[in-house]
Amino acid sequence: MPSRGSRLVEAMRVRGLHKQHALAHSLGVNQSTITRWKQDGPMSLESAAELCRNLDISMDWLVRGIGVMEQHRLDGSEMRAAGEKLTGLSPEAPDKLSQKSKTLLASFIDSVLP
Repeated sequence: MPSRGSRLVEAMRVRGLHKQHALAHSLGVNQSTITRWKQDGPMSLESAAELCRNLDISMDWLVRGIGVMEQHRLDGSEMRAAGEKLTGLSPEAPDKLSQKSKTLLASFIDSVLP
């Protein structure tokens, strides 16, 4: 299984980032930090999350090498369909959800909204 650093290099290649300067700038880190990450150097959880969000890649794939690279965010038509389902709910629907379900739903909505 390739290393985290090699997966980062692959993600940058697929996303068309041939220079690490742009990625470093968008993440607010030095280019040397990107170099260190590409060499499997330490990376905080916050940095990994921001990197995955920025490159639109899966955290499981980057950090653990599990699954596929693509994040699979919903496209516009899927977003509209999900929105229609949510707006079509009865006013009592939120009361019928458990707290865990409410938290998961809110987390999901936050993850797919721009």
